[in-house]
Parts: sequence; structure tokens; C-alpha cells
Amino acid sequence: MCGRITQDLNLKTLFEIYRLSSTAAALNLVPRYNGCPTQDFVVCRKAGGERKLAKLRWGLVPAWSRDLRMGARMINARAETVHEKPAFRNALRHRRCVVPVDGWFEWRREDGAKQPYFIRRAGGGVISLAGLWERWEKGPEPVETFTVLTTEASPALAGLHHRQPAIVEPDDLDRWLDPATPPPRLLEIARASSPGPFEHWAVDRAVNHARNDSPELLHPLGSGNGDGA
Repeated sequence: MCGRITQDLNLKTLFEIYRLSSTAAALNLVPRYNGCPTQDFVVCRKAGGERKLAKLRWGLVPAWSRDLRMGARMINARAETVHEKPAFRNALRHRRCVVPVDGWFEWRREDGAKQPYFIRRAGGGVISLAGLWERWEKGPEPVETFTVLTTEASPALAGLHHRQPAIVEPDDLDRWLDPATPPPRLLEIARASSPGPFEHWAVDRAVNHARNDSPELLHPLGSGNGDGA
């Protein structure tokens, strides 16, 4: 499962990584150090033949859903079954995106309690999580939402959790965002367990509370910079 992410992005870096054209809209980037479902995040998707950035709400709401509450249960989609699920299969074929993040959090039970860990690519850098998006139009205004795909954890991360976010590597970015890519190839990309390399460390349990959102949350446990539980 992937239920918390960090997104502290530089617009210039995103334009370079995703090869965005000068016409792509520049967004107001709001850092999130303890990003939670139902919050808005920046994604990159293809629209009108161009890659563009957009802000979408985390927690996919299918177009046929009666209300937005369904999104709280749709923050992740399993890569092994995403093509079969009514909530996701249409988005897999037609509405894919990547969610650029600095890293994510995972919890491991230690000494009778769940200890949070921050995970990122070794040395830092943007990670492109495989995502799907939808547009819901049954309310006063349209709402666009997304989900993050998950897959079996790579050996480097299996000691923390048996699942990890599906990561779209740079060489697969064109295929993932291309509307013409056939579903079997999409599933191959989503099911691949990225080997990283990753690095991770224990962080303060203040991460457990969604109200806490500061860069100190990413400091290693015991460094004296945590917010406290």
C-alpha cells in the first residue's frame, strides 16, 4: 500500500524530466511533506498530444460513482488486477498519468508499534509513480482524481512492506503516457518492481498525524529535528 507521499518539487526540474513544452501551464507548487489522500497533488499526463502538468485529488472517483466519498477507498490500485476492476479498467486504457514524488512512507511493526519509514531513491531525486486519473462530473463542479498503482515490493524494500508503489522509469515514460500503448505492455510496466537503488530510514511518529506537514518529518529518527508525536 502507498498511503503517504512527499512532493516538494521544482518546476524547472519537472519541465526537464518530463520534457514539457513551453506552452505547458505552470502550476503553483505547494510542498507536501506528509501528503495524504483527498489532498491535491501535481501529476503529469498527456492531453492534446502534449505532456502537461495538472493538480488532481488523490483518491480516484469513477465517473459513475454517486459521490466523492468513494475516492477514499481508491487511493491505490493493484497492478496485478487493475485491468479487471470496474473502477480502474477504463482509466487504465485511456487515462494514465505519473505522480512525481520525492519519496513515500511505509510502516513496519517494531516492539509492538508501527514504526514509520521514509523511502526515497538513493541520493534523492524525482520518482514517477504510475497513476490513473478520472473526471467526475456529478457534482456542482467537475473533480479530477487519481490513484497510485502498487506492485510486489522489490527485494530491497520487502523487509519494510510486501508492496511498493509502481514506478515508471524514464525509459518507459513514453509508453506509459502514450494512449496507443496496448494494455499488456502497460501491465508489464506497472508490475515491474523497481530495484531502485533506494534508501530508507526511520522517522518520527509525528508522521502518523495528517495535520503534521513539515520538512522536519523527513529527518532520521533521533536526529533531534522531529515534531514529536
